[in-house]
Amino acid sequence: MKKKILVQFDGSNFYKKVKKILSQVHLTNFDYVGLAQSLTKVASNDIIYYVGEIRKYPGNKKSETLYANQQSLFLNLRKQGIKIKLGYLLMSDGKFHEKGVDVQIAVDQVRGAIKNEYDKCFVISSDTDLLPAIQTAKDENKKVIYVGFENFISRALQKNCSSYLILKKDQILKFAKVKRS
Repeated sequence: MKKKILVQFDGSNFYKKVKKILSQVHLTNFDYVGLAQSLTKVASNDIIYYVGEIRKYPGNKKSETLYANQQSLFLNLRKQGIKIKLGYLLMSDGKFHEKGVDVQIAVDQVRGAIKNEYDKCFVISSDTDLLPAIQTAKDENKKVIYVGFENFISRALQKNCSSYLILKKDQILKFAKVKRS
């Protein structure tokens, strides 16, 4: 019987880690399906990309640029058949904070485990807020694989997941379109 696999991208977590490792990589054109297939070793996966939604604020050039880039990313994700689930961005002290994304990841992980929607879940996030959901999925006899980044490994996720994979620069580059300076 074919194993059902769920791949969860914590979008802003993925973005920040990739940018720290490879600042020249442009993620709006990234091959997310290719990366997912290289991790899971399976051609067909249920892939979900979770991220806070950027809104345009009239007259605010930065918000307009960020919005346009995110729309370009969404277009790329949709072309690859990836589901997008949105949280929101809350501004406090002049900074934006993503809200609702971790909860969506956790709910999908738990619901999917209980409803037997997957056998294995690959979590591309280093957020330890997900630990209770991961434990629940494991209690439902699901395999949860933590996907971390070299030099940015969450020891808690590494220890509490069924197994783990560490992404290295060269693996990420294989699926990236590099910006030319």
